[in-house]
Formats: sequence, C-alpha cells, structure tokens
Amino acid sequence: MQIVFDINETLLDLAPLDDVLGGPDVRTRWFDLVIHTALVVTASGDYRDFAEIAGHCARAVAPGSDVSRLGATLRSLPPHPDVEPALARLREQGHRLVALGNSPRAVIEAQVAGFGFDVIDSAEEAGALKPSPKAYALLDRGDEPAVMVAAHDWDVAGAKAAGLRTAFVARDGRIPLPGQPDPDWTVTDLTELARELRS
Repeated sequence: MQIVFDINETLLDLAPLDDVLGGPDVRTRWFDLVIHTALVVTASGDYRDFAEIAGHCARAVAPGSDVSRLGATLRSLPPHPDVEPALARLREQGHRLVALGNSPRAVIEAQVAGFGFDVIDSAEEAGALKPSPKAYALLDRGDEPAVMVAAHDWDVAGAKAAGLRTAFVARDGRIPLPGQPDPDWTVTDLTELARELRS
C-alpha cells in the first residue's frame, strides 16, 4: 500500500516557531491564517507559493518577525515523537512511503531528509495547493491503493474527494470535519495507524 503523508503538523512539530513568531498563541494564529489563505487561493482557482503565503502571514500577525529565520526554522522542524518509529514499522510492513506537501519541493526535501521516503511530491508541481484535486493527482497510484495521512481535516476531506482512502491524525484533540464522509481511520498518533494497518 502507498502511505501518503502531509508534512507540517502531521509529521513535524511547529513548536520551535514560537521563538520566531512570539509565542504559541501567535504561532497558532499565524498557521491558521496560512491555511485560511491557502484555502481561499485554492477555492479561487489560483496558485500561490506556500512559502510566500507563510511569509506574508507572518508579517501580518507578527510584525517585525524575521521571515528569513521563519523559513530556516520551517526547514528544520523536529518530528513528533511517534513519527520515526511509525515510519520504520510501516516500511517493515512493506508499505511505500510518500510525502505530499504544499510547500515548495526544496522545503519538503529539507524537512523530511533522513526519514526514508520513497517519493516526495510538492503541490507546486501541480500548480495547485491541497485540497485541490490537482495536488492529489500527482500521486502515481497505479494498481496500488493509497492512503492520505494528515492531521488536517481539510486535507483529509480533499483526499477523500479525490478518491483516496484517508487517515486522520487527531493531534491536540482535533476532530474530522463534521458532516463530511468519515476518514477510513482516525488515530491519536502514527504508531496507532501502523498497528491498524498491520491488522
């Protein structure tokens, strides 16, 4: 099976950005605005570089923040504690591991370096950010079933609409979008997902 992972928050902990942006509340406001902006751009049928969106949003919520430091920190975020053991288990189970992010390819490659992904895809190659169907169409599924794994309700909903199976990672007590088709799996972390896929 092909297991496709979102990057920011799903795999990587954004907490180091607190020092750059001015604390966890500002970081949460910043990331919410980044996602809101990306969704509006996508719904409008447009495309903008996700890294540029991140920089503009940082200037809006944290005037005076060092955007160059923001970019460097985004490239070196640590994984959540469950990530590397879960990826190792999934690899041992014979799954093909794919990273699919909204960030430019160079950013994603830096973020997941050393994780052992078989394929890295960036929405910039589709000219459309997730949850646009064009982003998920990048995946070369062939006859192999694909599961999109994300800690974001909008990403899971977009992948489900594009015909993928989905796994929602309920980090920080999040829940899937109400009133939408349920994810195929809802898990508290990636080690739970590895156990579910093995059974």
